[in-house]
Amino acid sequence: MESATGPGGILVKFETQTNRVEGLSFHPKRTWILASLHTGVIQLWDYRVGSLIDRFEEHDGPVRGIDFHVNQPLFVSGGDDALVKVWNYKLKRCLFTLTGHMDYIRSVQFHTKYPWIVSAGDDQTLRIWNWQSRSCRSVLAGHNHYVMSACFHPKKDLVLSASMDKTIRLWDLYGLKPQSGTGQLGQVAQDIFGSSDVHVKAILEGHERGVNYASFHPTLPLIVSGSDDRTIRIWRMEDMKTYEINQPLRGHVNNVSRVMYFKDYVVSNSEDKSIRVWDTKTSMFVLASRKENKRFWALAVQPERNLIAAGHDGGMIVFKLERERPAMQLLEDTLYWVRSGNAGERQLRSYDFATKTEVTELTLSRRQTCPPHVLSICAEEKMVGFSYADDGGTVELYAFGKNAATSTEELRTGAFFARNKYAGLDSHRNIVVKNTAGNKLATLPPVHDADTLFWAPAGDVLLRSEDNLYLFDMQKKRVVAQAAASRVKSVVWSRDGSRLAALCKSSVLVFTRKGLKATSTTHENMRVKSACFDDAPGSNSTLIYCTMNHLKYCLPNGDIGTLKTLDAPLYLVRATGEEISFIGRDGMFGTMKVDISEYQLKLALMGEKWGDLLKIVKKQKLRGQSLVTYFQSKGYPEIAMQFVKDPKLRFKLAITCGDLNEAQTSANDLNDPALWSQLADTALSYGRMELASRSLCKLDGAAGYQKLAFMNVLLGADEKARDFADMQRGDLGFRFQTALLTGDHESRVKLLEEAGQYTLAHQVAIRHGMTDKAASLLKATATSIVGAMSKPLTEDEEEEDDEREDVIATRNRMAMRAREKAFEVTNRMAGMSGTPLPMLKKTPITTDWPMTRISESQVMVALKKGVNAEHAQPDEPIEAGGAWDVGGLDDDLEEPKQDGGWGEEGAVDDLDMDGDDMGGGWAMQDDLIGLDAEDLMVGKGDKDIQMPNPGRPTTRLWVDGSRHACDHTAAGNFESAMRLLKTHYGILDFAPLKPYFMQCYAAANGSMPVSTALPPHVAYQSTPDRLPIRSLFLSTLQDKAKQGGTFTTHGKFAEAKTAFQQLLKMAVLFVAPESKILEKNDLIKKARNYASALSLQLARAEFESKPAKSAEMAAYFTHYDLDPGHMGLVLKFAMHETWKRQYIRASIAIARRLLDYNPEAKVAAQARKVMSTDDSNSTKQINYDPRNPFEVCVKSWDGMIVGTVTPIRCGYCGATAKPQYSGDLCPICEVGELGRDVPGQPKELG
Repeated sequence: MESATGPGGILVKFETQTNRVEGLSFHPKRTWILASLHTGVIQLWDYRVGSLIDRFEEHDGPVRGIDFHVNQPLFVSGGDDALVKVWNYKLKRCLFTLTGHMDYIRSVQFHTKYPWIVSAGDDQTLRIWNWQSRSCRSVLAGHNHYVMSACFHPKKDLVLSASMDKTIRLWDLYGLKPQSGTGQLGQVAQDIFGSSDVHVKAILEGHERGVNYASFHPTLPLIVSGSDDRTIRIWRMEDMKTYEINQPLRGHVNNVSRVMYFKDYVVSNSEDKSIRVWDTKTSMFVLASRKENKRFWALAVQPERNLIAAGHDGGMIVFKLERERPAMQLLEDTLYWVRSGNAGERQLRSYDFATKTEVTELTLSRRQTCPPHVLSICAEEKMVGFSYADDGGTVELYAFGKNAATSTEELRTGAFFARNKYAGLDSHRNIVVKNTAGNKLATLPPVHDADTLFWAPAGDVLLRSEDNLYLFDMQKKRVVAQAAASRVKSVVWSRDGSRLAALCKSSVLVFTRKGLKATSTTHENMRVKSACFDDAPGSNSTLIYCTMNHLKYCLPNGDIGTLKTLDAPLYLVRATGEEISFIGRDGMFGTMKVDISEYQLKLALMGEKWGDLLKIVKKQKLRGQSLVTYFQSKGYPEIAMQFVKDPKLRFKLAITCGDLNEAQTSANDLNDPALWSQLADTALSYGRMELASRSLCKLDGAAGYQKLAFMNVLLGADEKARDFADMQRGDLGFRFQTALLTGDHESRVKLLEEAGQYTLAHQVAIRHGMTDKAASLLKATATSIVGAMSKPLTEDEEEEDDEREDVIATRNRMAMRAREKAFEVTNRMAGMSGTPLPMLKKTPITTDWPMTRISESQVMVALKKGVNAEHAQPDEPIEAGGAWDVGGLDDDLEEPKQDGGWGEEGAVDDLDMDGDDMGGGWAMQDDLIGLDAEDLMVGKGDKDIQMPNPGRPTTRLWVDGSRHACDHTAAGNFESAMRLLKTHYGILDFAPLKPYFMQCYAAANGSMPVSTALPPHVAYQSTPDRLPIRSLFLSTLQDKAKQGGTFTTHGKFAEAKTAFQQLLKMAVLFVAPESKILEKNDLIKKARNYASALSLQLARAEFESKPAKSAEMAAYFTHYDLDPGHMGLVLKFAMHETWKRQYIRASIAIARRLLDYNPEAKVAAQARKVMSTDDSNSTKQINYDPRNPFEVCVKSWDGMIVGTVTPIRCGYCGATAKPQYSGDLCPICEVGELGRDVPGQPKELG
């Protein structure tokens, strides 16, 4: 809102800028609101996240009535086209249309119980429709002017209507319920004369002009109405009569558009551009808020969420009358909080956790919509201080049991820091110290720019500025600790005072009291409402916090999780194990039980408390992919496996943790060849030859045979390798390779002969002493050569009689050469000789061959044995002495029993290797070889031998040691890098950042070729602090800024814009040292200003046909913070543009600024000439006034005067835009999101 008057201001939660809003309706359960516009469009908004969900367009003309159904996915609308339409928002279409009205429809509403719709229109009638049968049940006639509104009673069978005939009518629908329907003739009569089943119960007269709206109280027998006579009247309903009570509520200065009950208040809006909230007991308004140049037309309330919506000429606003979060403080075992009662009455309540009793300590004297936002208790003196935000800040001190303030101080906020001593901030931000009697004891100078004071334990106070927190020692009178925290709303402390949590709009920061060192930072996508620390022993002060819809936890190491989904936000007070204490929206104290097993498990894992971990795992209550992923990321896949039932996921986890027996069980369940192949590869890497053999036997096709053959070659089992090769008779290459590796020379000769390679076959035979075979190959060689070189005549050649003799002669010569060639080759082959090579004797390996021998982890011992792993005997006991020597303990501890062998005895026999069950090639080759199942298995080993888990890779160290996106990018973890960029900079589009991602990755990952047969060796480029080498430097950004400035000087605006936008993109991944952060921010600001200014200038070409807009943009061009040399050029250009289009006043204002930059003499003379021009007769004006501060919208290039429009900014570069563009991509940096609030560059870890 632009302005707010009265005792307090409204709290705007959501605002839109559209055409005039004629009707509004809140969804009864979801955070949705319908807005019907004067243009005929119906918009569905989610006011919690501020996004447009859908649009519905079928009405012809304004839509004045809109309403959600209470439990069906329906809404009804009525418009100036005299049509009532029923829509299904899930199907996103109109279901049907009800016709019957003959003029504009002013309002529509669903009945909460019956399938009825009531509509009112300018045809002076009301109509009751049955939306299930899609028929008109009744026509209510009686008004003699437009019927402006109609609504059902929330419980009774009544309808209330308001008309421009100055009356309000109360209709009794009791006779309508048993009605079974009317015939066609009866329907015509009903349309003409009205319904006989509905009668008027009362006619309320008193307004002097037409009544625009009337509505029921939700629970009491009251009616409220608003009229063109500018008054609001309240009526009481009784069985026999209905009459006006109290005096009319006067205050509006134009027609009252809408009026409704909201709890114990009356809320109204008017064409006088104001919203007013009325106290019906005093007949006075307690809050008024005004929006300049916007008349209000629509109103809707949502009491369950404490929300009100109002529609005006330029859109709508959703707001609250007061803060929901009650002022409260927990001291030891007693909770104090302010509870709101009827009509603004507020009480200080207390709850004793020891006795579980709740009492009222006092009643506040103030009765208004602005509650205290902070309270501070002095238990020793039985005093309490209430801090109010209205009127610049007020603090009231009360004594327990007294309902009147003992003193009132003009302080922003305050808190008791010692017995009988109270500290607060005055209007000049000085720290003022007073006693409970109101006497000033001391005044301390401001602490930096701190504007809020919070309570802190042990005689300190906590001060908050826009970007920092300060822990102030009241005894030493100085700041003892400082921490960066942006826009902190509230602070909560742990029970022992060692930790505090600072709650921001959508983030939670946890600090230690000593030095205010940050231990964790949590960012949410929605607002954080409240928080408290878990006080239970062993909880390690876990933070419990509440968002709009979820109850969550944050561990000391920063890990977060969800405990419970909520229907409404809670204001947490205390957490003790599973019991959570809170204050609800209604101000009532309550408790609830939550399952905290998930974070207890994580805490046990953090502290390596294996006994506690075992107890939680045994419960088997925890499920969820997030928990599995958590244990995987922490390096405990064996624990994650305890929570997984899916065989595929269990297989993956078993492979990760090296539990190959479990992996085999899962692979048997799934019987997927891909899993068997993966299991075989893993078993080979672990030396589990037996398991690898079993797994490869499950594969179909050549891949399984080839792997089995090669594995047997490695183990020296040549006979088995040759048997597997013989199964692939069609694959000569594979068979030859196996024969070569196993030294089977006869098979090699045979295979070469089959392939027609007689020369090679002869050479192999000679080399290995196979003389008989070599002799037979001579003849085969000669035959093949003659056959190849002498071909028989073709049929065509035989038919060519003329050339037959020549052909025959040619063939004879070719045959002669073939015989000569064969003779030459056979003679040469016959002369070959060689000494047979000795056969290498191999001893087949029959056991597994692990790399090392290690024992199971303590976690697995606990999980398998079912005992506390903390008491298990370690592999190498530590020699302890002195006070640790308790004696006799060694005799009580036994080493874990070791089971012999990798598998149980007989496990090999359980593997069914019959040909009928193997499938594929196995079943077809039973007649070729006689292999038993046991012959195909290799090796048996020791069960206590396992492959050691690999160490943490370098890239993982980079990710764990940094919270900067560039380091995650260098590690190849682009997904986490994108999450960090979205959290810290609000990046929306990552596509333009791809080249810079690849640059960061390439700079830290070098590769060196080793050989053609092996993959290249990757060399990770790390710094001494175990972080990757970074490729972006401050000098890189400075060079890019110089390049953009050069392009700007030469008038190459497109190239300059590109250069500055590239600078903005590079800066996303640039990590500035602490000493250079300001320089980085200055470069980003400079690049934003230049990119914005140049974008505006380039876009101005599109408005050449609109002189006013073009001149206006030229004037805006001069209001960006550019270098002085460029500012002179820009001002000169803008002066000429506005002068050329005869916008004299704007040109004079620009010329005056131009002279401040000492231009050259010629330009200065032109500027003075412009300034000397008389502008009194100038009538041409543009929307430009340099005297009013303004921002320029980078989407529409319109000016936004400060105070009339609240601009939004790009979360990354800070470019400004109108609120309607919230969530859009920023056109300046091309990567950021408009309207997103982000923390900026994170600090280094450690």
